[in-house]
Amino acid sequence: MIYSTNYFGSIPYFQSIVKGSKIVIDLHEHYKKQTWRNRTQILESNGPMYLSVPVIRPNGSKTPVKDVKISNETNWRKDHWKAIQSSYQHAPYFFYYGPQIKALIFHEEELLYKFNRYIMEQLFSWLDLDIEVSYSEEYIIPKDEEDYRIALDHKKFAIEQKEYIQVFSDKYPFFPNLSILDLLMNEGPLARNYILPR
Repeated sequence: MIYSTNYFGSIPYFQSIVKGSKIVIDLHEHYKKQTWRNRTQILESNGPMYLSVPVIRPNGSKTPVKDVKISNETNWRKDHWKAIQSSYQHAPYFFYYGPQIKALIFHEEELLYKFNRYIMEQLFSWLDLDIEVSYSEEYIIPKDEEDYRIALDHKKFAIEQKEYIQVFSDKYPFFPNLSILDLLMNEGPLARNYILPR
């Protein structure tokens, strides 16, 4: 199965990944703006909120994912952590995951895909997922239903999600398709049960 790199991937991203035992991350596709490759969505007091990693595309719209760099002109890491802390400090599992998530966000990498890879490895560990991940050595031409790159560009998935109690459940209805962070903060080790096929 072929995927794009993701920053703290969404719940549907992980629901899709767990369908197989091996995945390939395409590093040679052209980087697209406003996709999940550099952003995620959490739930804060005013509703869903995007967190985006600022990037540099050395070759503009023709830049392959493998060459996309992280821009540190702004203090985005501090902003992301403050947003997560503010949103989830009262979540059941913030005490456990919070410090580790902060460490992930402040981990230094020059390239976006390496940063995302570092995060994904930790997420797989928390979710107890044994999935072999490889990275493409050339662009992979779309050809079958095993290609999930395009699907992951859509902001919403047609994957049913089991509802769970979110931090602002007393204020809002259930919000699907959020970052895996939302599920981990609220369900902890049980998060794995929510992404496995029923």
